Amino acid sequence: MQDELREAVRELLADEEVEYCIGYGQGSQSHRVAPRFVLSADDADKLIWGPVCGQNLGKYVLGAKDVEGKVGIVLKGCDTRAIVELIKQHQIERDKIVAIGVPCRGQVDLRKLERVLDVPLDQVTGVEEVGDEFQTTVGDETRSIPKQEVLLDKCFRCKHPTSFHYDVTLGEMEPLNIEAEASEYASVEELEALPVEERRAFWQRHFARCIRCNACREACYACYCKECLFDRNAPRWLAAPPLLSENEMYHLIRAVHLAGRCIDCGECERVCPMNIPLGRLYRKLQKDVAELFDYEAGIELDTVPPLVNFDLEDQDPFS
Repeated sequence: MQDELREAVRELLADEEVEYCIGYGQGSQSHRVAPRFVLSADDADKLIWGPVCGQNLGKYVLGAKDVEGKVGIVLKGCDTRAIVELIKQHQIERDKIVAIGVPCRGQVDLRKLERVLDVPLDQVTGVEEVGDEFQTTVGDETRSIPKQEVLLDKCFRCKHPTSFHYDVTLGEMEPLNIEAEASEYASVEELEALPVEERRAFWQRHFARCIRCNACREACYACYCKECLFDRNAPRWLAAPPLLSENEMYHLIRAVHLAGRCIDCGECERVCPMNIPLGRLYRKLQKDVAELFDYEAGIELDTVPPLVNFDLEDQDPFS
């Protein structure tokens, strides 16, 4: 698949169908990847593909509106939801991008992998998919780990890779279909069952650890404002020190802004250096939007997001 990807990108650039392509390249360590911008056909061999390409590249396509031609982007099925929402939110135009669909059989959660291996990640020198397992190389030893133990949480909810019209596909795009042990919103329902005081205490315990590094904001495909309200001096919404009260305001405002737009890509939680379970917070908003408006972000191009639309038949959330 990696060779097919490189060849497809090489042809797009050689035929000048795109000005550049966005994909995955080698990261700072052998088990990590980083976004790679390929500007010429000769550089196509720098692209990689494998089970550690979990990042959502959707945010990087925002630059497509500033180029004369088209921009190619490598897309897993789940990442297409970001593209759909960006088009609906008028941040990019569909005819400005060339979508390269890459079949995905699940991506590794590096934090889970570290726990399962019980060794520091910097000792991991390779991760490969072999059937229903990931073969992980640590030094001279190769260990096989069942996928279910180290998959990203979003992979258990994979169901929409066929809903998008790709320009190029390198195989059959289909859901992963790995059996999840709990319901889609199990972690949210667990919190909803608690008294309000306990729910508040849960989030305060996590928000107290936030250092307000803004990594969640920078990784989020939907945070595309040229000036974030949190960075404004007048009016100033937040004080600089990462106090609990300020951190609560930061995360709750972000959550409200993402209602009806979050696609459950998990980037916020993946990049958080303090391991705050941000995905659970945003999934609560997803659950509410689904129940109130029967809407799921990033699926249909011609469906208007509910919070920018008004319908007399909408359910009153306070009823």
